Amino acid sequence: MIKYSLDFILHVHDVSAQTLTNSLTEFSEGLRISEKPLESGSGVYFTMNMRAEDPTLIFDICSQFGRIKSVKVDEIRV
Repeated sequence: MIKYSLDFILHVHDVSAQTLTNSLTEFSEGLRISEKPLESGSGVYFTMNMRAEDPTLIFDICSQFGRIKSVKVDEIRV
């Protein structure tokens, strides 16, 4: 089986880390989210790290909440 390690930044407005966790838990493993509020008040950057079988599904879900930046995807053989 092939899984992928995903690291990316998600820029959002009015979305909580808990909302993201609830949306991604079913489709990912080892989900870690770090939050960095922007000083300008124009949203929040979430640094996202997880493993998943289908990166496209993860990015589709996250793009509903905000803009995805700085994507790194590595293949993991398990």
